[in-house]
Amino acid sequence: MHCYYHRIALVAVALMAFMPHSLTAQDIPCRDTMVAVFDTICEGEEYDFNGRMLSYSGYFYDTLPRVNGGCDSVIVLKLNVLEYCEVFMFLRRHCRGNVGYELSAAYPQIVYYDWSSQPHDSTLDGQEDWPWVFVNPQVPTTYSVRVAYSSDGQLCASEGSRKINPIETVTASMHVWPQVLTYDYMDIVLEDFSTGTREAHWDGWAGRHWYINGVRQENNQEQATFPVDPWWGDTVDIMMEAYTPTCVDTAYKRIPFHRVAVYFPNVFTPDADNNNEFRPYVQGVLQYELWIYDRQGHKVFHTTDIEYAWDGTAEGVRCPQGTYTYFCRFSEVDNPAGSQSRTGSVTLLR
Repeated sequence: MHCYYHRIALVAVALMAFMPHSLTAQDIPCRDTMVAVFDTICEGEEYDFNGRMLSYSGYFYDTLPRVNGGCDSVIVLKLNVLEYCEVFMFLRRHCRGNVGYELSAAYPQIVYYDWSSQPHDSTLDGQEDWPWVFVNPQVPTTYSVRVAYSSDGQLCASEGSRKINPIETVTASMHVWPQVLTYDYMDIVLEDFSTGTREAHWDGWAGRHWYINGVRQENNQEQATFPVDPWWGDTVDIMMEAYTPTCVDTAYKRIPFHRVAVYFPNVFTPDADNNNEFRPYVQGVLQYELWIYDRQGHKVFHTTDIEYAWDGTAEGVRCPQGTYTYFCRFSEVDNPAGSQSRTGSVTLLR
């Protein structure tokens, strides 16, 4: 018989006491013959084979001379020692709906179960002889199960136990800013709004882990800022894994990354010490073209060079203070065949 162990089983073991088995001359009939005997004991017990105490499986031989009976008997004993195995206690948490733990004990050929708890858990009442139980402790509780298992008609016993803390539920929720990433906003600001991630009452710590595009971040603070890599794709995936010592929940957010940015100032002052030129802030565009018109609709400026700005003149003549209209047309780096446009006004101050 083989004893298999499970990596998630946490077991405490105890042996039950049994009376020793024995086989003596008085048990064997007096005749000149060979007698075969088969028997099974539990590991930890001893078998009395005509004065020899046996505790391991195998074939054993003995000759019993009978002075009074005038005959000898050859005895062949096949002894099977039923190997002791630890009880596997499996645990399954339920953090949603019917909150609690599902406990089960696994062992081949179990005849009966006997569950108990310390301190007493009333949710265990009525389930003491079940193969699995559902419990919801309110304080740290040790659950034990005592089983009897059978092989070859021999009854053996084993026991396992596990200490369990109360379920601490968690619901993941987070705030993400900005809602859209551009080249102007290259940082992601995250804040944990979960319930249950700040008050862990029993063993362990409650908290969260942040994941950016599937990569776990070192910063796991309640409020965290993460830089965006400009080489990332068109979206950035955010995941927060909120946890308590007993439960885990996750929240997800996908942020679009707009690689095209075109922003126009609404005023400039050509005769001042700064802000002397008018041009848009442009990122991620191709085939840029800009026109500027005065209030009468006369063109005062035109360029196809992103780096070329309007200095407030028209053919070398200073333009008067006032409001001017611009029209810009461009295509995106990610979509060269497409075309977009922007129209607005700018105030020239002198």
